[in-house]
Amino acid sequence: MKDPVRIDTNWHYHGLRALVIENSRLRLVILPELGGKLWSLVDKSRDREIFWHNPRLIPRPAPYGAAYDDWFCGGWDELFPNDAPTTFAGDAYPDHGEWWSMPFDWEVTTRERDEVTLHCWRAGVVTNTAVDRWITVRADDPRLQIRYRIHNAGPQPLDFLWKLHPALTITPDARIDLPACTVQPAAIFNDRLDKQPFVWPTAHSAQGETVDMRVVPGLDAATCDFYYATDLAGGWCALTDAATRAGFGLAFDPTIFRSVWLFGAYRGWRGLYTTILEPCTGYPYQLADAVAQGTASRLAAGATIETTVTAVLYHGRSAVTQITRNGEVQ
Repeated sequence: MKDPVRIDTNWHYHGLRALVIENSRLRLVILPELGGKLWSLVDKSRDREIFWHNPRLIPRPAPYGAAYDDWFCGGWDELFPNDAPTTFAGDAYPDHGEWWSMPFDWEVTTRERDEVTLHCWRAGVVTNTAVDRWITVRADDPRLQIRYRIHNAGPQPLDFLWKLHPALTITPDARIDLPACTVQPAAIFNDRLDKQPFVWPTAHSAQGETVDMRVVPGLDAATCDFYYATDLAGGWCALTDAATRAGFGLAFDPTIFRSVWLFGAYRGWRGLYTTILEPCTGYPYQLADAVAQGTASRLAAGATIETTVTAVLYHGRSAVTQITRNGEVQ
């Protein structure tokens, strides 16, 4: 008989409500009062924390409109309807969107021996939207299935960027894998590259040398990477620790998440060391620029987006060539 999956809603972490979902493979902690943040994901077979945590910042309530970077404690946030703070269509959009600092309501909708589902939801602040998220964990399963619904209740179409933002623990043995794609370097945080578009995974340094972008720079790199992977041949991304042959991957619908952003802080930004894999509905990070060049997404008045993302823990491999929509890693 499979070991059961359990949820415990009685915990607090630094004064915030902490919802703990656990099976034989993983333990997930969600902080609903802080943007519904997925704070911790432990691979129990390796006793390894998957999500990076800022060593200088603890999770704490953030005022709406705060500067995201100064409150960036780690874990998995979600950004909507923008990244960079902006005034768009007459409205002031806060830094990294309107969700991450706001509390989400929640309820446990399924509590069975073989399955737990947690439903989190809230309304937009600036946007006339409603977001629902259902997180499902099953017994003996190394996957999280996250079903989303975003509804535009307003009378006008909504231009937006919606981005998943899991910050991941890395070592110098980490490797990034993406499907075949073309890559557009961002205008900032790319000092080690020549800033020219390239075909994954081979870029060129500012000195003209070949750079394998699958290889995570070491602790002494003192650099950053920030780029947009576009024209994706598949809907997935992965980060593997080659030394332990264990990793974390995401599988998603590439017709919705049409790009994967990657921000790598390799001691070149505030001395921090993490890689953030960021499936996004468009690019670049300035919403107005994305709209102008036709790479933003638009939700019609009264329309709804529904999609499912699968996050998976895997073992026994040092590289990934594909992750299927249901989370099968190859």
